[in-house]
Amino acid sequence: MAFLVLAIVSSTLNHLLFKAIARSRVDLLCAIVTNFAVCVVIGYSSSFESIFQSSIHTQDWYPVSILHGGLFTVCFFLMGRTTEKQGVAVASLATRLSVAIPAVAAFFLYNDSITISKISGILVALLALYLSSDKRKGSTHPLRTGSMLPLILFAAFGFHSALIKFVQERFLGSTSYHEYVMSAFLSAFVISGLVLIFRLIKKQQSCRWQDMISGIALGCSNYGSVYFLIKALGVPGCQSSQLFPTLSIAVVSLSSLGAWAYFKEKLHKRILTALTIGGVSIILINL
Repeated sequence: MAFLVLAIVSSTLNHLLFKAIARSRVDLLCAIVTNFAVCVVIGYSSSFESIFQSSIHTQDWYPVSILHGGLFTVCFFLMGRTTEKQGVAVASLATRLSVAIPAVAAFFLYNDSITISKISGILVALLALYLSSDKRKGSTHPLRTGSMLPLILFAAFGFHSALIKFVQERFLGSTSYHEYVMSAFLSAFVISGLVLIFRLIKKQQSCRWQDMISGIALGCSNYGSVYFLIKALGVPGCQSSQLFPTLSIAVVSLSSLGAWAYFKEKLHKRILTALTIGGVSIILINL
């Protein structure tokens, strides 16, 4: 339970920091690259001794970590691109509903128990996540747009969550969590760093100290969101079909309350309804 709470807090901070970055006109690419660099430093510091005791590149999970790092980068840039082209509402909806992918996969891959209350809870959770998206005048609904970006974003985030569970289940021991997370973020740092260097050379980009400070804050919460999620999934008896919907609903609820408290965003009736339904879904899922 403690690791799940820490994963929820870290993921919520991620959402609020992204909102703060957008409001303060911080350069997203510079912040993302700095964020990945900070994640590598945290992972290296946390696994210093074990790194010298064994070669990371010889581990069974090493190729997967490179793939996962690329997926980190793709998810971050897809979110930015979708937000730019289709709006915050569509990007948020796509990422929130992606929780259905790892939840359903758990039934087939890890023999999670299937109960009426759990299935009902997952469906109710998806309804709550759908309602939590902004449907005020001027927002764009993904079902009414011909763009494939929301669908790609949905698939990418869903695969990212499912891959975390797969790696934890098949490859990781309790002593290799930090090494894996660091290796994945190192891959993401190299990929995003190359993009940044290219843009700097072409003089299409500039980085300021404000961008890097924002990236440092984002890196701390981002590392925690991945590391604590893997730790939570590794707790004996934990079923990912319960954990992922619970995590998603909790993060959406706390992010909404945080945006209301710190950014003075209004809690519309639709949001309040979604939060109430979300609470019901958590109860059903965990019965």
